[in-house]
Amino acid sequence: MNHPPSNHDIRVLVVDDSPLMVRQITAFLREADGVQVVGHALDGEQALAKVEQLKPDVITLDVEMPRMNGITALKHIMVKYGIPTVMISALTTEGARITFDALKYGAVDVIAKPSRRADESLEAQKDDIIARVKRAAVIRIGKARYVRMPDRAVPANTDRGPLDSSSRLIGVAAGIGGYYSLLRIVPGLPPDFRHALVAVVLLTPKYLDFFATYLAEHASIPVTFLREDEIPHRGVCYLCSADDRVSFAKNNSGVTALRVSPAGNDPGREGSVDLMFRSLAETLGGRSVGVVLSGAGCDGADGIHSIRNAGGTTVIQAVNNCLDPSMPLAVLEKGPVERMLPDHEIARFLSDLEYKAH
Repeated sequence: MNHPPSNHDIRVLVVDDSPLMVRQITAFLREADGVQVVGHALDGEQALAKVEQLKPDVITLDVEMPRMNGITALKHIMVKYGIPTVMISALTTEGARITFDALKYGAVDVIAKPSRRADESLEAQKDDIIARVKRAAVIRIGKARYVRMPDRAVPANTDRGPLDSSSRLIGVAAGIGGYYSLLRIVPGLPPDFRHALVAVVLLTPKYLDFFATYLAEHASIPVTFLREDEIPHRGVCYLCSADDRVSFAKNNSGVTALRVSPAGNDPGREGSVDLMFRSLAETLGGRSVGVVLSGAGCDGADGIHSIRNAGGTTVIQAVNNCLDPSMPLAVLEKGPVERMLPDHEIARFLSDLEYKAH
């Protein structure tokens, strides 16, 4: 476990095989208050030697390097040192397989290398890198961070009919750091999981496509995207983005159905997570479950307490287990929840849920 004391700067080791990129990332970080670049390495072997020598608080790590690549170095860092590591690489743009491999093997965050991209200024990229390094510095690595995710086939003979009186509907909000948490939670659910899970991931849709495929490869339950008027089935994980507004209502047959509509630009509108949680409470009452994972902002803080007030179950990720604890902290500011758990314990908790009447 690695924690920079509050009375000294965050010590950062920059690892990249490009001297130009080392200079660029170092220059960015040196502009940040409370951050000190203590050294650099040009490959994984050098990085491990420098970690031993310099004892950094955070490591920024490239993926493709000679002698020892970033993923191999990351595995060693997690096993031996447990230092928060941010992968910074041209290969780790969200949506690429290497992104999720890096998270699986222990990286606390991933970010693209700075470049003069038309869609984002260099200044914005600098601010993003600084923010992510500072977030990484306070996260607790805790238990072995490696996510054990064997490839799994979804059993064909499992009963996955519509929700019944023994099953619940679980709404999940995942923001910054939520990718990693979902990689721990969904593959941890058993093949006979009898509840339905709907996860709103607060990122744009283009980043979710590959994540859904990657998650499905390692889960024992089906993983799919939401469709309009979908009837949720037991033992299925449904994904949607922050650009979707998800709500629940009884259809003409009295069966709970999912409603999906595009998000609007009205700043006064209810947040997408608050909407999902509130409608979940109104429709399912005591069979509703709200889960808030790592993320920025406060969307979901009001809605999850609608679930609590309706007799449902409320869970937040433990704040010292989050990359960004803002969303869980916003929930706590509004009132208590039933459970505050690290991500590696949430799957078991959800699997053990029993029916809870209104």
